[in-house]
Amino acid sequence: MKPLQDYVAEMLLQVKALKLQPHNPFTWANGWESPIYFDSRKILSYPRIRTAIKIQMARAIIEQYPDVEVIAAVATNAIAMGMMVAELLGLPFVYIHPEPKNHGFENMIEGDLKPRQNVVVIEDQVSIGRNSLLCVDAIRKNGCKVLGLVVIFNYELQPTAMKLRDMDVELTSLTNFYAVLRHAVEIGYISEQDVKGFHNWQKDPEKWQK
Repeated sequence: MKPLQDYVAEMLLQVKALKLQPHNPFTWANGWESPIYFDSRKILSYPRIRTAIKIQMARAIIEQYPDVEVIAAVATNAIAMGMMVAELLGLPFVYIHPEPKNHGFENMIEGDLKPRQNVVVIEDQVSIGRNSLLCVDAIRKNGCKVLGLVVIFNYELQPTAMKLRDMDVELTSLTNFYAVLRHAVEIGYISEQDVKGFHNWQKDPEKWQK
């Protein structure tokens, strides 16, 4: 039986939710160039795959965080998947803005999150980790305990792993950078020669050049 990380990597590449372009890199919101880009919204258009992702996220939560009381999603990309997972588990759902809104009640937390509840945070991916950690901080300031952060795809950047450790956030991912590269080579999406460039990017994405 195929390991989960390989199974999920295969699905994400199949629907082009993950794109790899070593010679025509993407530009992230923070200005970094990257040869790999994850668009989780693609998943929502494919019922079989979105169901499989939903089930695997729910399974990870049940197995690792049996005391969970609330599912929280990072706005906005994780809201749809977070709602589906919460529905499957029969749990309350909230979503978190990384920063307060500049209108209305100026909330960061949307929904009913009561103090002292056990929360699992869902995000579509973890790259530099900024939004996820801002949301974790908002939940903790609300008097709740964050049991863990569950994501679909982990870029596995070392500085991000250190930030998560510093904030005592346990990370669980369905698939990751290395599993995606491995499967991409297997199906001929990228070549073995391309892999070195991806590794160079991952070591120092801020300074990487194609």
